[in-house]
Amino acid sequence: MPLFKFKVSDSAGKVSELLIDGDSQADATRRIQRRGLLPLAFLGEGAAATSARGRHSRVDVVDFTDRLVPLLEANIPLERALAILGDGNENPAMSRMIGELRRGLHEGRKLSDLIRDQGSVFPSVYAGVVEAGEEAGALAQVMGQLRNFMTSAAELKSFLISNSIYPAFIAITGLVMLGCLLGIIVPKFATSLAGAGVKSQATEFLMAMSNGVRNYWWVSIVLVVLVCWLINQIRKPDGAIRRSWDALLMKLPLFQKLVLYSNLARFSRTMAILMRSGVHLLNTVSIANRVIQNWVIRRSLDEVSGELRQGQKISSALAKSKYIPSLMLKMVAVGEETGNVEEMLDRVADRYETDLRKNVKRLLSLFEPVVIILLGLGIFVIVLLMFTAIMDMQHVI
Repeated sequence: MPLFKFKVSDSAGKVSELLIDGDSQADATRRIQRRGLLPLAFLGEGAAATSARGRHSRVDVVDFTDRLVPLLEANIPLERALAILGDGNENPAMSRMIGELRRGLHEGRKLSDLIRDQGSVFPSVYAGVVEAGEEAGALAQVMGQLRNFMTSAAELKSFLISNSIYPAFIAITGLVMLGCLLGIIVPKFATSLAGAGVKSQATEFLMAMSNGVRNYWWVSIVLVVLVCWLINQIRKPDGAIRRSWDALLMKLPLFQKLVLYSNLARFSRTMAILMRSGVHLLNTVSIANRVIQNWVIRRSLDEVSGELRQGQKISSALAKSKYIPSLMLKMVAVGEETGNVEEMLDRVADRYETDLRKNVKRLLSLFEPVVIILLGLGIFVIVLLMFTAIMDMQHVI
């Protein structure tokens, strides 16, 4: 989120310059007005925008919440709790963020508004939950639930990453070995055969493969750059490439369940924590819908709020989306009948997180042998061709 520089005046008439982030100049202006300040002049986009994005990207929100909750549960005032966290904090980025939150509290602003001003540092669900806790006078209890939610999400993300490292390492190592074999060993071998006067189809084929690797090695660099660019485009939530990618994933049987389970687990868990925190149902659905990362699934749930306004039950409103499984609908319906929808949504999230872990393990257990077999076949073909060339050399001798 870019930074914008303004000349502002406070209620006492004191004029100063202020850097504030926002989606646009108009959004930054509204943020200034919400602070009780009067924007006098726009001085341009702040030069520190890039460094601020990098600075905030190093803030561990899970660690921040995990440290803050015990202090609040011990009935320590919020401003004092933030001061304790900021004193001696080894993370400069977190110390700066805590300082910004404390200054906002001194100005009389709510923590939820200050969190929204931090932009993408905090997940979208964070400010809504904190605001509900402030309104209910139970900030410590609500943030305790938020900590559990974020810890669970972090553990799931760590599980997915850690289980993907080994297969990726095997694939990259195998490709490097094939490249060295074709780019270094095969040319020397072929040169030795040519010096011995051996000419065969195996030798010509090996040299063709080797020349392709040596002459077009730059293609691999182009592919890496293209993949990096594509990943960057996919990470943009509202880009055309991201929408096409999301639609493609939902059409691939191998990845459809993984995407569906991960998004539904996040959606259900977010709804549960917001409803338990006392957030209005329409706001709950709106916030929970924003945490869904797949554009296709998120679009299919856009009409849920409208159905709820017309008096529909949650299960009936969710049934309008073709991506909501019948199991989830039945469990939510049971929760509505028993008056315990939050618990049922938590169970739905637990179920889909468990299924997600199982499917990831199954996919990776299939991926590893496939990679090994393909790399083995590639090396086998090269060795077979080299052996055939050696046999041809014996015939010449």
